[in-house]
Amino acid sequence: MKKLIMLAAAVALGACSGLNKNTISYQMSKYDTAKYYVVSADGETKAQATANALSAMQQDIIQTVPAANTGLVADLIANAKAEKVWKDKESKAKHYYALAVLPRSKARAILEPLLDQADTQLTGLAAQFATPADPLADLKVAYKMQPVIENRLVLDDLYQFLDESRRSYKPENFAPYKNAFKEKMRAVLVGVETEGTESAVLNTYVIDALNKMGLGVVTADNPNKVLLVKIETETDDYTSKKVEGLVWCSSSAAISLIDTLNDATFSRFSVHERAGTSRYDDSLRRSMQHVGETAAPQIAVRLENFLKTR
Repeated sequence: MKKLIMLAAAVALGACSGLNKNTISYQMSKYDTAKYYVVSADGETKAQATANALSAMQQDIIQTVPAANTGLVADLIANAKAEKVWKDKESKAKHYYALAVLPRSKARAILEPLLDQADTQLTGLAAQFATPADPLADLKVAYKMQPVIENRLVLDDLYQFLDESRRSYKPENFAPYKNAFKEKMRAVLVGVETEGTESAVLNTYVIDALNKMGLGVVTADNPNKVLLVKIETETDDYTSKKVEGLVWCSSSAAISLIDTLNDATFSRFSVHERAGTSRYDDSLRRSMQHVGETAAPQIAVRLENFLKTR
């Protein structure tokens, strides 16, 4: 029995002696990944390897959460240390490895108060929603919530990346507000009314722009609309002396943005574009498409400015 024990001990000793402790994988295995976030790097000197490891950790965080505040990332890295630096014994030249180690508990200690602060801000802002609901007034509050929601999402991405569970932070607190902006935007109903030649072409561009904003698009006769986009189009033949052989057409649109609740026009502008092809119908269509491409983003910007400042 004694011989068997000695033989087992010899085998175990031989296995340990054959283990290459000079590798990054071995050194990283000594850290409990549930407690530590570890990143490796190398360099020609100990100082360089250390700096490179901390820099690699910083870049890893930024690449994973590119929207993260650089100052916050710097605070996280300030709590990391290069706890292991060793020389590459297999290299003839001077070559060192280093591990940057960040305790996950310290990362949580930095991020959790910021997440709680965001949740508190959102709770306070949500209390300002009107009862009963007022689409325009509520949307103005939602615009105030939007940057807080976006910041909270970024903080949560950082939290999930650095936490061993990869779980979101208190999702039950954030859930009521996460989609608040979209819901309040959809509640603002905008009617679209277009008249004139080829106005249907322009209508498509305008509706697409409003849908991208997230507004609720309805017909002009909808009694619940709070805004109205009114467009009148015109077209004229256009002769060009510079480019002969083409049939030219000039199209224009007069656009009015109306607050239907107060029966007030808060923005009015015009757009003029022209196009030339071998056929008049094609020139007419393309010129009106150009009008739509120019007018639609302007409508979106003017509506957003009105909704934010009303």
